[in-house]
Amino acid sequence: MSNEAPNNLAGRMEKEIRAKPNKSRDDADKRASALYVLNNDLKAILNLNRPPARLNTAQTAAYLGFKPHDIPVLAARGFLKPLGDPMPNSDKYYARARVLERLDDEEWLSLATAALSQHWQKKNARKARKQNGHARPMRK
Repeated sequence: MSNEAPNNLAGRMEKEIRAKPNKSRDDADKRASALYVLNNDLKAILNLNRPPARLNTAQTAAYLGFKPHDIPVLAARGFLKPLGDPMPNSDKYYARARVLERLDDEEWLSLATAALSQHWQKKNARKARKQNGHARPMRK
């Protein structure tokens, strides 16, 4: 680094970049490692000879080939039934026996996939209508 004072913009920016750690990269690395751990846990569950009797949302999604955010939609539409009578804001668990039955039922998988597709189409249409209906007028 030279002895002259960084009075130009490029010199000041270079000095700031060297002084600050890259927080966004660190945060992204932490998030990626957290996802990696989750994926390893799911892989371990999927590779068990006898899975646990209760499967949480992520495990159920992994077994059935859906994403975790699809499981509440399937439950709301009656394709899956959580164990017991869980509160709306609590974790939901699903019976291993029922999930594994659904795994081999091609008709059920087809109907569930169609229901998810319909759900997301309707949701996206509502979102588009809302955005188009409330567009801000252009300023002159």
